[in-house]
Amino acid sequence: MNARHHAIHILDRVFRSHDFADVILDENLRKTRLSHQDRALVTELVYGTLRWQKWLDWILQHTYHGDWLKVPAKVRLALEIGLYQILFLDRIPDHASVNESVKIVVKVKGIGWARIVNAILREILRRSEFPVPPPMEEDPVKAIAIRWSHPEWLVQKWIELWGVERTLSLCRADNERPSMGIRVNRMRTDRANLTENLQRLNVNVKASQLLDDFLLIDKGGELLDSMPFKEGLFSVQDESAGLVGILMDPQPGERIVDMAAAPGGKSMHMAELANDRLTVIALDLHRIRIRKVRENKKRLGLKSIHPVVADSRKPCFRRVDRVLLDAPCSGLGVIRRRGELRWRRQPEEISRSVILQKAMLEAGACLVRQEGVLVYSTCSILPEENEGVVDHFLNRHPDFVVEDARRFVDSRVVSDRGFIQTWPDEHGIDGSFAVRLKRMR
Repeated sequence: MNARHHAIHILDRVFRSHDFADVILDENLRKTRLSHQDRALVTELVYGTLRWQKWLDWILQHTYHGDWLKVPAKVRLALEIGLYQILFLDRIPDHASVNESVKIVVKVKGIGWARIVNAILREILRRSEFPVPPPMEEDPVKAIAIRWSHPEWLVQKWIELWGVERTLSLCRADNERPSMGIRVNRMRTDRANLTENLQRLNVNVKASQLLDDFLLIDKGGELLDSMPFKEGLFSVQDESAGLVGILMDPQPGERIVDMAAAPGGKSMHMAELANDRLTVIALDLHRIRIRKVRENKKRLGLKSIHPVVADSRKPCFRRVDRVLLDAPCSGLGVIRRRGELRWRRQPEEISRSVILQKAMLEAGACLVRQEGVLVYSTCSILPEENEGVVDHFLNRHPDFVVEDARRFVDSRVVSDRGFIQTWPDEHGIDGSFAVRLKRMR
């Protein structure tokens, strides 16, 4: 299979399973002998098609003469990746994009469907303009959802919360290619040395403006197969997640519980911040996910992480100095990075998430000693998963107070209430939320 065929195979698996695209992509690429350039093309086609699928389908279904939903799945995918290349990848000639999609369809569905694919893509190339969505003045929900490739229910929700212009800004940001954040393992190197190391590998690196131990790179490429990664010199982590570790402010000698730790990024960060001289009990309900925590701990050379398979809602520890609850959530702050989430999430899932978040936060409170700290964080931008959960908790627990996040992190990412709130359109990083709660006497 060539790069485009691999992309179709991966996308087909993404839509037929509940696995994340990055997991399926990594598993597939590790089994291939594709060149570095072809691997990069597969990655671009998978993530790009996921982000722009609604806009691609709008154009295609207004070109296809028939019921678009009855087109075989792999034929639709071949059309989508062909059109994605035509619209967004300037370095690939249009005729090559068309020909490759046709060749793949010949293999998977035969010459009849291949002729249809050829006709559709060539008709699009002949046009001077694309089918337009409904005007913004007439139907802003549908106009934004189609042109900026988001589910209508989510666009409707965001418009109700923040208005049309902010929703448009968020949707545009969600469709930008995100940079990759990497966290320097300060136990083994520093930012200057790691930068030099990566530049020798022809990686374009720049320093984070928010966090001292973070770097940003344009493309991950083969970085996870590089020696600096294998030697534990860095971890992949977005700056928004790094802010949580800083907000925790872990100190040597403390005992910390990370209630939903896997794959362990925030646990590892806390250990590094305290020079590996504390105890982090890293909990997760699933044994296979705890295995990933152990792998990361070993790669980074950290001794203070103690992975445990356990249900965080049933605390079985004595009270500790600090508790981190990075809560299971809708993930709607990271859909620029996880394009499949925008199509998988449904509105009814949010209310179920809120119930779980409240239960886990109650359990976390039971673990915190007097004068101890409880940090609640999500990768959501929705108020009901963030401020709503915190306000519900504070009403039930007057012995907890909010500590202003400005004491710990850059004020540009802190709300008027002292919470960390990051936005993809405003800060150029993943959308996230975090609050630091202190238990008073």
